[in-house]
Amino acid sequence: MTVDRKLNPLIKGGYTFLPKFLEEAIQHPPVSFRVPKMQLAISSLAINILSLALPILTLQVYDRLLVSENIGTLRVLVSGVVIVILLEMIMRLGRSYIIGWAGAAYEHAVSCNAMRHILSAELAPLESEGVGAHLQRMNSIGKMREFLSGQALVTLIDLPFVLIFLGLVFYLAGWLVLVPLVLLALFVMVAVLLGRTLERALKKHDNADQNRVNFIIEALEGVHSLKSLALEPFFQRRFEVYQNHASAASLDLGRINALAVMLGTLFSQTMMIGVVVFGAPMAMDGSITLGTMIAVVILSARITQPVQKALGLWTRYQNFRLARVDISKTFALPVLERSDPKQLGESNGLVELVNLNFSYSSDAEPLLQDVGLTLKRGDVISISGDRGTGKTTLLKLLAGLYTPTSGEVLIDGVAATRYPARELVRHVGYLPMDGMIFRGTIWENISAFGESSAENVSEIVQLLGMDAAIRHLPDGYDTRLEGGNSDAVPPGLRQRIALARALAPKPRVILFDNADRALDKEGYNSVYRLLARLNGKATLVIVSDDLNITRLANKHYVLVTGSQMESSMPINDSLHDIVPYQEQRL
Repeated sequence: MTVDRKLNPLIKGGYTFLPKFLEEAIQHPPVSFRVPKMQLAISSLAINILSLALPILTLQVYDRLLVSENIGTLRVLVSGVVIVILLEMIMRLGRSYIIGWAGAAYEHAVSCNAMRHILSAELAPLESEGVGAHLQRMNSIGKMREFLSGQALVTLIDLPFVLIFLGLVFYLAGWLVLVPLVLLALFVMVAVLLGRTLERALKKHDNADQNRVNFIIEALEGVHSLKSLALEPFFQRRFEVYQNHASAASLDLGRINALAVMLGTLFSQTMMIGVVVFGAPMAMDGSITLGTMIAVVILSARITQPVQKALGLWTRYQNFRLARVDISKTFALPVLERSDPKQLGESNGLVELVNLNFSYSSDAEPLLQDVGLTLKRGDVISISGDRGTGKTTLLKLLAGLYTPTSGEVLIDGVAATRYPARELVRHVGYLPMDGMIFRGTIWENISAFGESSAENVSEIVQLLGMDAAIRHLPDGYDTRLEGGNSDAVPPGLRQRIALARALAPKPRVILFDNADRALDKEGYNSVYRLLARLNGKATLVIVSDDLNITRLANKHYVLVTGSQMESSMPINDSLHDIVPYQEQRL
């Protein structure tokens, strides 16, 4: 049984108790969520009404039945109260079950929609923050789960009964009600101060934990460079600093949480002691009966339960506020607008750059300015330029990964960013210098987990000369890959697997971004032969330091940033069509 089927009874309809950004996210298919508010409200009302049975029974037993020695009536009352207590236990268990499943359904729905939003978001804003920040935001969904899964609703329903219990205490014992009222006022004041302190501690803890996670990810991603430069002691010291900050923040947060628990326990005990201390003299001088005294003690205990829940809710609310801000940043990421696949034309390999401008942020200097270029199917060009001039960025713009700041990137007459993902890979194939390997088998990686047909996969495997190397592996195409250096395949074959995945859909536009750097000799020869074979059949845009590969181009372009061209062209960030490659010196 899948998760979706398990949660199906609770994942229906809308959830009006959510903040607006979560409402909008959850209302979009395929995952939605609702809290069973009516069931929770009815069960909570029933529980609180049933909880009045014990103090009423106590009052009747001590004040009437023991005096009259009416054993028959006592038996009936005790039997009735036992049944009421059992019903209350059953109702509490049922309510806990509903809240638990509502929490699971809520976390499932919001997590799925958050991941869908991340995968649909524009790449540049997504990359502007560390991986640790996105992990923390996904974890914040779990922090919001308890607050929004129905527990807050239950607490809000229970709180009015505090007034009912106080009214009963006043009816039974008169001015003795001042004891719980004064203690409640003091408790609320301390809880408000504690909540503010907790909010500051939570912010400190989240920031320290985010910095620590970002550092760990940074170290793991560059672990080979770290070891080759013998930087282990330096990174160890840096990690110790981050860990010290995180540990100190955790300690402060733990102290405040422990203080909140202690405050709730202290309130409960002080309430009972206060009622006994001030009520006992009243019972001794006959102002109230012994039964009334015991009933008031029981009612005071009932008063503390919703208030303790409210304290827990208040402390969780501080965490919820920070978590809501975190997850709202995820849903605030701009999402690429996609066109209807039916409105897209055929894949003809036409590329157009129209007054293209791009910068990574609004306050940064433009990396690309007024770039214009038109390529038809069969055109093969190479692009060179100094480091940092934006060659890789330009290819990612052509691949639809980045959105231009202004201007257009058109592939077959449609903006590259408007292609649905499954359609874009059939028009554009992006070959990076270090291809990504996903966790799965070799066949799953090449076929993009079944997105490419077996016929296309077999054809590209043969063209890249990979079939023999893969079949020599113990499990062949079923060899598991984890995406790390522990994989049982050499780096050159891993790169060809990534290239084969991009080429299997047979795109008409191929973007070659130094994809030869990670290849071994055999792989280099296979890729070179494939590019030569595609010459004239597909549109090729080549960025490479290898002269053999760049000689495949019939035109050469130089991407310039802030330097004077030998041809005395204006200084800007444009693509300049210089001369045929054979006459250009790199």
